Amino acid sequence: MKKISLFTLFLSLFMVLGACNKTKDTNKPLTQLEQFNIATKPAQDNYEELKSIFGKNTSYEVGGVPVGSKKTNEYELILKLEQVSPMTQESFNEIKVKIRPYSDKILNKMKEVGIKHPVLNLKILDKNGNPFEGSEHLVTTFSLTP
Repeated sequence: MKKISLFTLFLSLFMVLGACNKTKDTNKPLTQLEQFNIATKPAQDNYEELKSIFGKNTSYEVGGVPVGSKKTNEYELILKLEQVSPMTQESFNEIKVKIRPYSDKILNKMKEVGIKHPVLNLKILDKNGNPFEGSEHLVTTFSLTP
């Protein structure tokens, strides 16, 4: 009887220590890469929404500062569009307004995962990742951070 009680006590102790160890692991801070992967998930999840707004040939890239950099809160959303018409500053400004709900989801997720004061910039390029022909004198890069 004494052996069973002792065995039960040790088993309970190991269970409690095991639970504490798991709790400790979940509270450790995320790495920069883990934060980035989680924070950009809304972009992946809402890609169809983006295509419905800007066209089926729309694509995007989300990039950040290199891992290990002193700046850890700056990111870039590169929006690749088939065309912008007419090629005016007003057209690019409208794109910025249209993408705001999409970018807000990304910014909110960044804050949730612990990225302090995230900065998200929008860069609008053609479908090949080049500046639009005729946009040389127009602003095509915008801050999306409120």
